[in-house]
Amino acid sequence: MSPQLERMKAIVAQVITQAQRDSIDLRLATVHLIVYGNFSSEQTRNLFAEASRNTDAEGLSIVTERAGSRYICWNCCGLRFEGEDAMCSNCGETAMELPEKIDFALSRVEVATTTQPHDG
Repeated sequence: MSPQLERMKAIVAQVITQAQRDSIDLRLATVHLIVYGNFSSEQTRNLFAEASRNTDAEGLSIVTERAGSRYICWNCCGLRFEGEDAMCSNCGETAMELPEKIDFALSRVEVATTTQPHDG
């Protein structure tokens, strides 16, 4: 099993556990995933589909959000941040880009709101 599939299976388990804990009807849920680096949104959705097969999370709606690069500034306080450029917000110096080790992460599970038809 690939490391990405193992990581996605952990995310699927986290989604199911959160749904059970918060009494979320997964049929109404949308999973938001953050995608880093060169990993594509399509690869992320395909991995979720594979990892969630035969679970309560199978067939869920997936939204992917692209994140900027990750940086750490060793010029001042070791601030870690994401962004489109390497400029540290604390000191204004160029920060070091962190190597990509994680291709995706769970952002949140969102529950769709249902509306009742109005009489009158």
